[in-house]
Amino acid sequence: MSHICDCIKLIVSLGVTALILWLSLHTTKPKCSIGDVYVQGLDKSINSNYNKTKRDNHISFQLNLKNEMKDKSVRYDNVTLSFYYGKNTSYPLGNYTFVKFKQGKGKEASKVGMFEAHNMPWDNAIKDASNNSKAIIRVDVRTKIRYKIIFWYTKRHNYFVENKVEIDDTGKSSAQQISCCFGIFGFLLFVLSFLL
Repeated sequence: MSHICDCIKLIVSLGVTALILWLSLHTTKPKCSIGDVYVQGLDKSINSNYNKTKRDNHISFQLNLKNEMKDKSVRYDNVTLSFYYGKNTSYPLGNYTFVKFKQGKGKEASKVGMFEAHNMPWDNAIKDASNNSKAIIRVDVRTKIRYKIIFWYTKRHNYFVENKVEIDDTGKSSAQQISCCFGIFGFLLFVLSFLL
């Protein structure tokens, strides 16, 4: 009987240890959004008849990253944003890169950028943005991130975000919440720690 009790205590102890280990190593991917997108060339108020010869090709935007973990910081490699017109990658407009940086525990980071768009199909874009409709700009965000757990950083993990931003005839778009495609790092650690 004592052996059974000892076995039960051992199992419970291992389970509690695995849970504590998982909680300490568990990571949550940063939340990401694109806001304040402005395509001046689609702003009908300053583009009389959308005059092609006077159209400004610049696109401005804001990248927002939020680390919701209160006990872990995040280190980003260079963050590259690739812009395309439409829902796929048929019309590449340009890229913008933010240099690598660190994000503290429970902190938010906002990065503002602007670039000159090339190969914008203006005729289609103007048509799509008119008549209460929307022009679509796809934004792909790529980087590698590491989490700081206690005194050390994890290995680098791929971080990829795809978003489709809607632009109206004011040239603007409201903030768009982006879903992140990332691994199940925390869950795998839990399973491994429980089995070992």
